[in-house]
Formats: sequence, C-alpha cells, structure tokens
Amino acid sequence: MPPLREARPRTYAMTPPVHFTVSYAINPWMDTSVPVDTERALTQWHTLRAAYESLGHTVHLVDPAPGLPDMVYAANGGLSVGDTVVAARFAFPERAAEGDLYAEWFARNGFGTVHRTAAVQEGEGDFLVVGDRILAGTGFRTQRTAHDEVAALTGRAVVTLELVDPRFYHLDTALGVLDDRTVAYYPAAFSERSRRQLDEMFPDAIIATAADAAVLGLNLVSDGRNVVMTDRAPHLEASLRDAGFRPVTVDLSELLKGGGGVKCCTLELRRHDTMSDTLIPHEVEPPASPTPDAEPHVAHNYSPIPVTAATAEGAWITDVDGKRHLDCLGAYSAVNFGHRHPRIVAAALEQIQRVTLTSRAFRSDRLEPFCAALAELCGKEMVLPMNTGAEAVESAIKVARKWGYDVKGVPDGRATIIVAGGNFHGRTTTIISFSDDPEARAGFGPYTPGFVRVPYGDVEAMAAAIDETTVGVLVEPVQGEAGIIVPPADYLPRVRALCTANDVLLIADEIQSGLGRTGRTFAVEHWGVEPDVYLLGKALGGGIVPVSAVVADTDVLGVLHPGQHGSTFGGNPLAAAIGHTVVDMLTEGTWQQRATDLGDHLHSRLREFIGHGVVATRGLGLWAGIDLDPSLGTGKDFCLRLAEHGVLAKDTHGSTLRLAPPLVITVGEIDWAMDRFAETLRDHG
Repeated sequence: MPPLREARPRTYAMTPPVHFTVSYAINPWMDTSVPVDTERALTQWHTLRAAYESLGHTVHLVDPAPGLPDMVYAANGGLSVGDTVVAARFAFPERAAEGDLYAEWFARNGFGTVHRTAAVQEGEGDFLVVGDRILAGTGFRTQRTAHDEVAALTGRAVVTLELVDPRFYHLDTALGVLDDRTVAYYPAAFSERSRRQLDEMFPDAIIATAADAAVLGLNLVSDGRNVVMTDRAPHLEASLRDAGFRPVTVDLSELLKGGGGVKCCTLELRRHDTMSDTLIPHEVEPPASPTPDAEPHVAHNYSPIPVTAATAEGAWITDVDGKRHLDCLGAYSAVNFGHRHPRIVAAALEQIQRVTLTSRAFRSDRLEPFCAALAELCGKEMVLPMNTGAEAVESAIKVARKWGYDVKGVPDGRATIIVAGGNFHGRTTTIISFSDDPEARAGFGPYTPGFVRVPYGDVEAMAAAIDETTVGVLVEPVQGEAGIIVPPADYLPRVRALCTANDVLLIADEIQSGLGRTGRTFAVEHWGVEPDVYLLGKALGGGIVPVSAVVADTDVLGVLHPGQHGSTFGGNPLAAAIGHTVVDMLTEGTWQQRATDLGDHLHSRLREFIGHGVVATRGLGLWAGIDLDPSLGTGKDFCLRLAEHGVLAKDTHGSTLRLAPPLVITVGEIDWAMDRFAETLRDHG
C-alpha cells in the first residue's frame, strides 16, 4: 500500500510566452531551423496555468518583454525561499536582461530586499528546495561558487549535484521534487559521486528511464500529491501513481522546442504573506468593496448582475471581495480571446509607448497595415475604421444610402433598407427606429424613416418588400440579443440571391457573431454566403479598446469622400495595433477550431438539461441560447442565482439566457460551469 500523499496549496509565478520563439540555440533542445507556433505555445501555457488553478493553487503573472523569447521559463528567474529572494544572473547574454526584469518584479510585488549573486546562477532551474535543504545543480549553467552564496543568503544547507549530460543543462530537467522527502531523478544525468549522494539521501526515490528523461518528464511540479507533468512520459506517470501520487498531464510540446517543460515555466513563490493579489505595487491600496447602492453616480441604463469586477484573466473574473467567477458572457463576445490575453496586452503596451492618437488629420504607421490585413481576412478591398459596433452600423447605413444614390441611381432622399424583425444592431436613435423591441424604442421618437422591417427567416416577405428604392438588406447571420436565433438553412443563401438579383447590398452585422465566435471567422461561412459589406466590432478590440469597422470592396466604400464621414478616434494607432493583432490571431485558424470543438462539448452538455428545467437550446460554436421552463422564473432571476454559484451569464428576454464564454475556456471549465448550472436548476426546482 503506497503512503497517503497530502497536497498543500502553492503560489506560482508564470510568464506567458507571448514572444516565444527559437531564434538562437543555447541548449541541445533548441534548433533554429524548426518552426515555432507561438499561438500553440500560448494555448499550451494557458492549459498549464488552468491545471494549477483547478488544483487550488494561485498563479501570478510576470509581464513578458519583447526580445526575450525564453522569459516564459520563469523558474530560471530566481529563487524564493523563507524570507529570502534571489534573482537570477544568467550565463548567456541572450537571457541576461531577464535577471533585471525578474528582480524588478520581485521588488514591486512585496518581496523586500532582492539579492543578486556575484556568480552565475539560474534560479530554480538549478536550485530545488526539498524540505529544509536545497539541491543545487552545476556543470553547465550555475557556477559552483553560487551554491555557497545561496547557502549564506538563505541559511539553508545546499547540496551540490554535478550534471554531466548537456541535454540536462539544469537540475530541474533531470530531477523532480515530489514532496519534502521524495524526489524522482534520472541517474545517468549525474556524475558518479552525485549519484551516490542521491542514493544516500533518497533511498525511496523514483528512478526515471531514459525515455522519461528524453521528453523532460522530470521537469515536473508537485504539490505533495498532484504532480503536473508532461503527457509523454507514461512509465514515469505509472511509477508516480504506484507511489501514491496523482499525475496531472499536460502537453507542452511546443515549449519543449526551447528546452523547457512544466517546471521551467513555473517559479514557486514561498512568501505568501507579502504577495500582492493584484500584481500592483504593494504600497497601493486595493479598491474598497461597493456599498449596497453601488453606482449612485452612474446612469441607470443597465441592470447589471451584482458582481463588481476587480481583476480578470482568461475566462475568470475576480470581484472586489476576492471571489472568482467563470465568465460565460464574454462581454457579449467582446472578449473572445479572454480577459487580458497576453499577446494582445503586449501589442497594446508596445503601442502605448509609441503613439496612441493622431486623429485622422494625420496618417499613422499602424492604420494601413491594419486595414490591409482586415480587408484580406474578409476577402474585401477597403476598410472604414470606427470605434463601437453601433457606429459601424450607422456608418454602413450612410454608405448604403450614398451607394444607392451614386451607383444604383435611387432618387435622392428615397433610399430604403430592409431589416429583420427581432433585430439588435445598437441603441442609437436611427437604429432603434427600426427595432421592434419596445424597451429599447419607446419614448425616444420621432424615429428615423427609410427602413422596412420583415420577419427574420422569411425570404418571401423580404422578396415582397424589395422595390426600386431598396439599397440594402441589413441582417444578423445569427440573432444574438433575440436569444441566439440560428436561421433556417436556406435563409441566408436565398437572401444573398435576392440581393444579387435586385442590385441590393447584403450587409452582414457580424459584430457579435463574427471573429471566431461560431467556429468560423464569420458566421455567414456556415452557409457559404459572402456579403457585400461586413460590420465588425466587439472582439476586434481584443477586450481592451473599442474597435469596429465597415469592410467592403472599393465600389461600395469608395462612395465616401473627404468631409462626408469621420471619427476622431476611429482607426487610432492604438486601436489599429490591437486590431491588427486580433486579425493575425484569427488568420492562424486555431481560434475558430477551438470554438468549434469546445462548442460541440458545450451544446452536448446543455442538451442534457432539456426536460429538466430547460425547454430548448440552440446556437453555433461557443454561443448558446437557452430557453428555461417559464415556471422557474425569469432569465434574469436565474442568472442571479447562477452568479451565486460562481458562473456569470446574462438573460436576453423573458426566460431565455445566453452563454458566450471567452474562447480560452477549457473543457474542464465548461464542465464546471455546467455542474453549477445543474445545481442552479435544482435550486429553482
């Protein structure tokens, strides 16, 4: 019978691989001729981080820096033990700047005095804490004299171990700490003398095979019971399980190209009492909890769920009281890529340091590259950059009318645009003029003329409404605010044919449905339809700034001339830098596939509730509408109860609610949310 293993909560620092690549070779694993997929590395890193958090551990983030691709290997940044923190001094010039950055991060986050050694040492890469002593590697990176310095600084016994195989250039690549008394290691990585030392100190050690070591299986992180490790070391995994540990496997194959694994990406922080929970300078006071009348100075045009966000990361929001909530609304699809996606944040920070706003009175070096990339993504020729989704819709209305007069020959002042019943395109005066939602419309007249509304999904009604004054059809491929309404399979293809036959612009409002949400770049792709005009927004701003756009060919957008339309902030350099990053991410196709795969799982789980408090579900990708049994109450009431269980969602109308989680959500997080959904149904029942 293996001994009973006990897990202890841990605190880790991690650096996202935003700039990860292999542009130089400083260990045998690195090959500059092998391509690196940075986005895949980010996805794998997010999975590792989620694994830690699912085990109850705390993860703090260190901001990555351009030009330092190996900064993701946070374990090399320093050593934190007892009341002492020692920042690294790197062996190779390519990584030298990391030492100063990690030292600054330690100081900024409440670690007090940050020590630096005179000799080269690379943090937890070569210093592993086992109980009250420290095992220290040398031979390839860390100098032997650094062991004496660390012993003096920490007051702990430091045991020197000599590495002899260049593949295992750091101690943490050849030895993994499992608890205060147990390690796993690969004997052939060590000198004869060091092997004898290890055998004497750890007679019950788990011995890894050459195959285990060859995939950095020993580059693991253990909390005393749960061992997070590569999924490519089955023999070691089985040995750990036999010894009473619980392996938790992850795929870090992309990061292995830089010679790093699980432990390399994870720096353990052992000064819990001084850590800043929000990664702000420790002298700054945290925000106070809200009063019961939380926003007395904010106009009451929203009725929010009573959760006040303080911080957010990935798919999670932490409120001002420290409670974590799984965000299944995603800011109505504005944070498709998760809160504070490292790649988007890095682009924003880099641009903030250059220039953020010029107005369109001058050119910026960011606008044309952004518009060119977005036009290519859409298969169009020209982009009109704006800020909010409603601005994009208003702009498209102007463009369609101008096109109707200048190109189609509609008499001036008579242009009409056909819209669909149940639509939601924003809440400006013109847009609510063609809405049929009384809550949005009533009390705001007089209304803007020039619109004809027909039932959504009814092609015959649309055909009957088209006449010689019709310049455009404005439609959501999937109606979001109406409850994630997916149209009949032949609807959009027939609308496209109608528009083509009658010389009418098909304007697709993809502000909520586009940019990966439904499992395609644009929702219209599900039906093989190409509109004349795309309207984009929300996710185009990466969850950081408002960015929207009207995208069409030159024969449509070319009707605008200087002075006829404008926006001080539209297309500003900061927005363009962020939008261009979003476009680059979507061009790779991984986000669309992720939405498809995770969406299949989400909808499968939701269907389990039909007949058990749920009447119907529908949607595409990671976008779902859920009709609750009206006897359970309103959708708003259900969302309030769901928030008490730690899941954030929002109702649409009546007893319908929607789910639109960030695309970074994991299968495990979806299952966690669905379990909370089931609990809420039971509470209502």
